[in-house]
Amino acid sequence: MKSTCVSLVAALWCLNAVGSSNRVDHLPVWKGGVATLGSVQVDAQQRCVTAKGWINQTQGLVELLACGPNGKVHESVLVLDVNPLDLQTALLLLNLKPGRPPAALGEGRPEGPELELWVHWQESSTNRSLRAERLLYDDKGKKDVPETRWVFTGSAVENGKFMALAEESLVATYWDPWAIVNLPLDCGANDDILLVNEKTVPPLKTPVTLEMRVR
Repeated sequence: MKSTCVSLVAALWCLNAVGSSNRVDHLPVWKGGVATLGSVQVDAQQRCVTAKGWINQTQGLVELLACGPNGKVHESVLVLDVNPLDLQTALLLLNLKPGRPPAALGEGRPEGPELELWVHWQESSTNRSLRAERLLYDDKGKKDVPETRWVFTGSAVENGKFMALAEESLVATYWDPWAIVNLPLDCGANDDILLVNEKTVPPLKTPVTLEMRVR
């Protein structure tokens, strides 16, 4: 009963926040402590959200860890096949409160509840897992991006429009007020610093699951 009440509150919050011009594709369906919203799953016991996608970029500059299929695919490591409203609602279902998004692109360090992000995939019949920041390389410092936690800022609503739905910016490496999750490191203030880490990224088009764990 508690999970059902929480799910309804979260879904109604999203619907009220974005107005009638946007919508949640699916209301949460709970089964055995796991809620499904479209293609997103929420595990209440493990305190995590998962979404499926693929490796979209294996070299070059990036501004996003993950975007939607119609987002900035020219600068995103991953593409997730999700409705951004479902993804934000899923994080709300874990009783997370959106933090403070950047004031503008690259301006104002993002704040919010901390998340560990993991990427899972299969390679030669072997299950592989990697912290999401390990897919990034700091070209300015000439080093791998250190282990860190990401923050749930929640996407901004402008003129009644949920901007993550409009832009399909989901997880940003370059501070983005329209993304749902942001990287809080200093390198996020500059869009010319982060590259795909060619030493760690799986091959192009590899199917992956992005997991967001509450910490």
